Amino acid sequence: MSFDIVIPIGPNDKNIILKQIEYTKKNVLNYRNIYLISYDPTLYIDDCITIDENIFPFNKNTVIKYHGNGRRNGWYLQQLIKLYSGLVISTLLDRYLVIDCDTFFLRKTNFIENDICLYNYGSEYHAPYFEHMKKLDPSMVKVTNYSGICHHMMFETKYIKELFFKIETIHNDKFYNVFLKSVTHIHSGASEYEIYFNYMLIYHRSNIKIRKLNW
Repeated sequence: MSFDIVIPIGPNDKNIILKQIEYTKKNVLNYRNIYLISYDPTLYIDDCITIDENIFPFNKNTVIKYHGNGRRNGWYLQQLIKLYSGLVISTLLDRYLVIDCDTFFLRKTNFIENDICLYNYGSEYHAPYFEHMKKLDPSMVKVTNYSGICHHMMFETKYIKELFFKIETIHNDKFYNVFLKSVTHIHSGASEYEIYFNYMLIYHRSNIKIRKLNW
């Protein structure tokens, strides 16, 4: 029932990560390892494993190829890093909890119950996210009033692989290329959380449990 934690770290996150890790260690229950996927491979934090973001099959130049020199390029890069972590980091457990660098857990929190991953939800609705999702796969639609955007999420690599295979088969291209070229609203045009959350609700609803956290 164990899982790992993945925290992407960009240049703007260096001043907050130490405090975030403090709360993560204190309040996230039953995890195994914390992986920090960092722009700076020399970053060292006690009891954490630093992963150089350059080991991924894409980088900021990949984003620039599709979007130019936009101020949101790092944001799109981090979305892809979250989705690809289980495929790229060989030692990562199949289940991993992504936590955004500016998200702090203030109370003891479980993420697996009876061998099923637990999901929080939000109330955000941003139409371009779902336009993007449908471009990836016409069957991918918003299926609930809940939003998957709550700044953390449990991922299971077996389902990520399934999702990627489905979309790569449709487009005959790598998922990260399809993801980037399908964005039409450059400043805020895709959400990895909405993609995975709705995919699980459509195809694996019995394998997840939604529960509300106050945030």
